[in-house]
Amino acid sequence: MPPIKFTAVSSPLSSLDSFATATESPPGALDITASVTSSPDLDTEDAANKSYSKAAQLPPELKQHCQIYLEENLYLITLNLLNSLLSSSRSGPDDPNYCPPPNQLALLNTAIVHPKFTTRPKEEGWSEASAESLVYLRSLLSRFGPINGRFKDAFRFISTSRHGTPESFYDDDPTYGGGVDDGDDTYAHMRRGYHQDGIWRRGQDFFHVVGWAFNCSVLYPNRWRHWRHWLKFMFDLLQQDLVERHNLDVESGDLDCPMLRDSILASYIGQRSGRTAGGGLKWIMDAIFADGSVAASSLFREIWQKEHKENPKSTAKKRKREAVNIEKGNFGGWLDDESVYSSQTSEPPTPQKRRTNSGDMGDPDFQALEPAYVESIPLRQRLFALLSYLCHYLPRPPLDISDLYQRFETTVKSLPLPIFTAFVNRGMSTLTLESQISTLQGILLLLMPTSALSPAKVDRAWQDAEGITAEIIERCFLPYSANTIAVEDNAKVSVLLENLLQIMWCNGCERFDENLRAAVEKGIAAREAKVKKKRTSARGRMNAEDPDAEARVVLEMSGQRLLTLLELIEADINGTELIEVDKMGENENEDEGQYEVVFDHFLSRRVLIEL
Repeated sequence: MPPIKFTAVSSPLSSLDSFATATESPPGALDITASVTSSPDLDTEDAANKSYSKAAQLPPELKQHCQIYLEENLYLITLNLLNSLLSSSRSGPDDPNYCPPPNQLALLNTAIVHPKFTTRPKEEGWSEASAESLVYLRSLLSRFGPINGRFKDAFRFISTSRHGTPESFYDDDPTYGGGVDDGDDTYAHMRRGYHQDGIWRRGQDFFHVVGWAFNCSVLYPNRWRHWRHWLKFMFDLLQQDLVERHNLDVESGDLDCPMLRDSILASYIGQRSGRTAGGGLKWIMDAIFADGSVAASSLFREIWQKEHKENPKSTAKKRKREAVNIEKGNFGGWLDDESVYSSQTSEPPTPQKRRTNSGDMGDPDFQALEPAYVESIPLRQRLFALLSYLCHYLPRPPLDISDLYQRFETTVKSLPLPIFTAFVNRGMSTLTLESQISTLQGILLLLMPTSALSPAKVDRAWQDAEGITAEIIERCFLPYSANTIAVEDNAKVSVLLENLLQIMWCNGCERFDENLRAAVEKGIAAREAKVKKKRTSARGRMNAEDPDAEARVVLEMSGQRLLTLLELIEADINGTELIEVDKMGENENEDEGQYEVVFDHFLSRRVLIEL
């Protein structure tokens, strides 16, 4: 794929103004963003234009109280105190608000996912500390922002030495509520104990934690229930941090972008890249696509030992069994539900059963449970979009943006067909319009045969612009099959074309002509003819189960949707209405006798054909 450059082009489907972060969808009536990653308080434009409050250090007495409460695991009391300070009225808009020091924020962040507050709460009420910590941190982020709140200092992963101990702990800043000169040494216990068991020490680096969290989405639903909230918050934080720092760089006019270069995400990338030269991008992509397979589980191990295991449920006290007399119906209590099943309720949860998809699905270790993996796709896409934002705006980025997109497209191409279909579905994608067009084209180019016409020959500006036009899709993509006889590859080509055509029609100003029908029909016939070669080569195995049955259904259904989409586009071009009348029967009531589905010019441009 050619290098990805976000420069202005003639096509409205690919312009610099359309580039934004992951949760910002393209303007217009077709705002389709998965709710799993959205937050009402964290819109990109709001974050860009918002002025955050100034943060003030906690008074020494309050700071010591919070410190003692945290040491004694009294998190709810700490959060009630901090929330009261956050919600207290100020005499003026410029008056600062109180914000805890970074080391206390780090502990509250750990409480969101730590097993002792989630899957294995030690005492009643501890499970509430997880949700309350998340709510407070979100409120803090909304009030102070990433920079004023010192979230970078708080959420800093600690490297371990050869002896397995942290090389450094959080040092208090004397200008920000620290006590290095006041003789207060009560943080020592927190440093030795609590930070040792915190996510910032045990996780070692951000992408290791992300990889493990995505593994949990497939293997351990009881852990994913908590990890997904942590990921959403961290991605919201990273997004606001990038936007705020980029705006400060623009205001200062510094072309080197020092604020953006010092962002939280850039520090996470630098920490991993510094360990393995040249392996940073591979590690990041492995984390984004972690699927619970054997390979992914060996790369991204659990953060806390046996964190997926839950507390054993309380069982009935042992009692003396009565004498058994079957003839009289006296079973001595052996068939009581509580007696029979009490031992089973204390068993820890086991990983979900994973089924192997039919056919050759790429990596043989990929056995992801599809619904669980699909649920996590918007978050995976969002992390990729954050990386793309950083690399686009930052001079001399830590990751080459062309390599970033090529690695992403190559990995998506190799996914099993059901996962692939969900990953490229425009309806659930959290990528921006420009990123969707770029990735769809990139994957298509990987699957196109050598005989396919190059887009660069149709539009010389295509390689620099990475845009898409009606002529390019009609001449370079729609008429062709995949470069292999594999049914799965041809189904992927059809699904990609389906999504790309929807984007162009629903969101663009490109006008199609009479050549569109010929291109669509030629491509459907070419893909059907291509897969027949594989069926012919498989003669003699008529009794064997067809491993490509699932892919054949996807290919056939996708072809039908392409033809339906073609009819809608033609109706839109001709300015006609499509009316379908479905008669229910002669004996039905008159008001139920027929149903009309009218697609006028306005509605037809907003029809979403579900994949």
